[in-house]
Amino acid sequence: MRISKPLAMVALALAAFLTAPAAFATKVLDLGTVRTQQTEIHEGLLARSGRYASLSPETRTSILSKQATLFKLLEGKQTADDLSEHQRLEVFNALEWIEATINGVQGERMICRREKTIGSTRVTRVCRTAADEERMKEEARRRMLEGSIDGSR
Repeated sequence: MRISKPLAMVALALAAFLTAPAAFATKVLDLGTVRTQQTEIHEGLLARSGRYASLSPETRTSILSKQATLFKLLEGKQTADDLSEHQRLEVFNALEWIEATINGVQGERMICRREKTIGSTRVTRVCRTAADEERMKEEARRRMLEGSIDGSR
């Protein structure tokens, strides 16, 4: 599996961005680089050229739709400082989704969200792979079913 250099650079920047302190993170995420990379991908998708030639029409449409959402989110923003924490997570998740879809590795993409710690008002950023998220959902579903079966005896 081959990941393009621009995708790899943005992925590394985003990883540092999401794990670093806020002051450092805003310097790492370069919205200009993100826009340039996504514009190149957009043009490749529309031209159906290179690595985008083999994508199905549904996949191509999904990526273009996700990019439209991303471009709207970045509209008028010059730096990461212009994004709220929620918007940063949206940008990260959108970029991860686009990269995973292009590379055909949806299970490996990272999904980040803000979660409250149980028994606290503290909110933390939690990132997991899509495959981990699915495993956790299945485990919760299984435990719930086992609980309802045990409770009915």
